Amino acid sequence: MSSSNVPRPLPLFAGLLLIVALAELLVMFALPRLLPPGSPEYVRNFSDALLLLALAAPFVWWLVVRPLRNLALNEFARAEVSLGCIEDAAIGFERKRYQERLEYQEQLEYQADHDGLTGLPNHNLLIDRIRQALLMSHRSRQEVAVFFLDLDNFKFVNDTLGHDVGDLLLKTVAERLAGCVRSGDTVARQGGDEFVAVVSGRAVADNASLIAGQILAALARPLPINDHELFVTCSIGIGVAPRDGEDAQTLLKHAEVAMYRAKEQGRNNFKFFAAEMNARALARLSMEKHLRRALEHDELLVHYQPKVDLRSGRVVGMEALVRWQSPELGMTAPDSFISLAEETGLIEPIGAWVLKTACAQNKAWQDAGLPPLAVAVNLSPRQFRQRDIAGLIGLALLETGLEPRFLEIEITESMVMHDMERAAATLNELKRMGTGLSMDDFGTGYSSLSYLKRFPFDKLKLDQSFVRDITCDPDNAAIARAVIAMAHGLRLKVIAEGVETEGQLNYLRSHGCDEMQGFYYSRPLPAREFQRLLAEDRRLPAPPDHDGRRQRTLLVVDDEKSVVAALQRLFLLEGYRVLTAQSAGEGFELLANNRVAVVISDQKMPVMNGTEFLSRVRELYPDTVRIMLTAHADLDSMSDAINRGAVYKFLNKPWDDDVIREKVGEAFSHYRAYSPQDDRC
Repeated sequence: MSSSNVPRPLPLFAGLLLIVALAELLVMFALPRLLPPGSPEYVRNFSDALLLLALAAPFVWWLVVRPLRNLALNEFARAEVSLGCIEDAAIGFERKRYQERLEYQEQLEYQADHDGLTGLPNHNLLIDRIRQALLMSHRSRQEVAVFFLDLDNFKFVNDTLGHDVGDLLLKTVAERLAGCVRSGDTVARQGGDEFVAVVSGRAVADNASLIAGQILAALARPLPINDHELFVTCSIGIGVAPRDGEDAQTLLKHAEVAMYRAKEQGRNNFKFFAAEMNARALARLSMEKHLRRALEHDELLVHYQPKVDLRSGRVVGMEALVRWQSPELGMTAPDSFISLAEETGLIEPIGAWVLKTACAQNKAWQDAGLPPLAVAVNLSPRQFRQRDIAGLIGLALLETGLEPRFLEIEITESMVMHDMERAAATLNELKRMGTGLSMDDFGTGYSSLSYLKRFPFDKLKLDQSFVRDITCDPDNAAIARAVIAMAHGLRLKVIAEGVETEGQLNYLRSHGCDEMQGFYYSRPLPAREFQRLLAEDRRLPAPPDHDGRRQRTLLVVDDEKSVVAALQRLFLLEGYRVLTAQSAGEGFELLANNRVAVVISDQKMPVMNGTEFLSRVRELYPDTVRIMLTAHADLDSMSDAINRGAVYKFLNKPWDDDVIREKVGEAFSHYRAYSPQDDRC
């Protein structure tokens, strides 16, 4: 109640006096009439008091007691509210204080268990997570896989672009890694550019390869950092519990060992831990010791692999390849020691020795009267990043007397991407010097048209991974054709690596590839044997004489010899040129070496069925007319073949000679109708 509701003393006092006076007057007039005459005095006094009280009491209640009561009640309520607010404030303060303390404690605990840059669990929490996963795996009989990941050449990013860019790169990598595993799994930062993923499940060992592949693919995509578009790769080691360790430290250690094994084998891949990897680690130390003295003891050799022109069939160049003849380790292939030399820095003196040796040998062959050829020398990433690498190459040419036009420098795609400005300057300097430039392993890295325009390359080397299955894999064939067409459009020559069969040779030749190297013509040879090969002027076999093969050519593919023989006899009598194969692989080889109009294939064959075979034939040789011959013409197979557009006709076994002759004749007519430029049929 406000102060305005409190009764004022003076008006209240006057009112009470007035009420008492009026009540007394009423009592004086009423009392004689109410009491009998002669009543005792005490009765008259007592009755006077009672009657006065009865008349005055309501007015006293209304004017005094009721306002004061209401005032007291209101004040009590206000006091109660005030006390409640004070209590709530006190409780809230304590609660808030307990919460500024709890959050601080949680923050300290978070910082103790998490990486400050990426927010991922750090090593401490990682070990705890691995222990928890191992405990759960024991109860549920699950497996736990630890993926130990290290970024390749991360130091180069820090050195060239600065630590701020390096930190942003690590954050982006952390985000991508987290997207490669399930929410219940763990991704942690071990330290530096090392990360660890922990995955558990019943079939985790079977799926580990898939997960590692997803990680490699995720990191292979361009990483936009500020104004830069960076490309990184990683090496992954995988340890699986319980087979590779039953405690956290052992499992993590073995995964790390496997990671170093992945780095030794070229980086950008993954390896599982095996017990022998510990022995390999010791062997690696031993190899490094022997490699350091290899140059001092003249243990290194240079072999030369011919490069052959696909039009003339003649040797037009060679690639210098280092070999190591160790007294303790024997003849050691480059794959076994080049990555080690790169990591230890030994690649720089080894590379300089190979360059000078190859230039001196080439000059010696020219002085001996052999045809002048260009020798190609590979530069490793570490060599290419050397200061004044162009000056070192120029010095080698000067000391050996070899003209620059007879030296070709080969570098890989990834080497020019980390610092494109510096790479462009180096390559342009080499070009002004007069040397040739080749892009090695094209198609396995970034394959960007933009940098091909920026850099002064003369040749592209089509990687052998595309050449290997070029006659039977439509995707590889399409990539090879696209690379050849693109390179020629940019006025570059194309060299195919790893050519091992006549079919690969003729397929590349028919699609305009310029040069090849591979075991089909020659393995890398020691200098003396290579000199003999040049002196003999050995050439590739001439291309198939298609002008002399204008007869109708039919290919029959069936794994049953009796079927092949019967069809061959039948169609030879009809004047066809009949090629036969007993597997899809043999069929692809014949298709690469011959112009075939019609293909007849059985459906039920080992390794690859007729539907798959004819589907690939359709993609590789779309002009061919394809016939399926089968004794098991089930609806699913027929529908699949039709949906793929792989089959022109279906014929059943056993066949009627007249029917099959008629259908094959129709197939050749169909071929002529859609290939009028081909008069072979």
